[in-house]
Amino acid sequence: MLVNCAGMSISGKFEDLEVSTFEKLMSINYLGSVYPSRAVITTMKERRVGRIVFLASQAGQVGLFGFTAYSSSKFAIKGLAEALQMEVKPYNVYVTVAYPPDTDTPGFAEENKTKPLETRLISETTSICTPEQVAKQIVKDAIVVTMGLFRMISLFYLGSFDNIIRRCMIERAKYGTADKTA
Repeated sequence: MLVNCAGMSISGKFEDLEVSTFEKLMSINYLGSVYPSRAVITTMKERRVGRIVFLASQAGQVGLFGFTAYSSSKFAIKGLAEALQMEVKPYNVYVTVAYPPDTDTPGFAEENKTKPLETRLISETTSICTPEQVAKQIVKDAIVVTMGLFRMISLFYLGSFDNIIRRCMIERAKYGTADKTA
């Protein structure tokens, strides 16, 4: 089993992010999963057994405010995994995509330093998971070839995220304040 867990997040509004941020996140989040997968895929196919797990993010199945660069790099993981699954399934190799929620890691702490207000409020609608909780769920779900729990959780919250963004926009318009991150 290969678990692709390379990743980082940089948040910010689309027009405030440099193009180099998009390039950096695609390089780390997407290509950081392509390279190790390519390293093991031939052997897995020859042995006719294997499992590849890709860590995307809840922000990789629903686009979130402030995560235009991050979400797109994690959506790319989903596309890669779905296409790769079609190629390797005849060889008894299976691909799973994990969509974990916010996880209490040093990377998450760093990400929180620059989150726009809307992104921070969206993030606060769910509890933060421990790395151990996420790891156990990923392994469990990889064994049964599903990632239903995290996917269902994110879809549940999606409707409320739009309301948060709408409320922030109304508040800014009401008080004539500019878009600010905190």
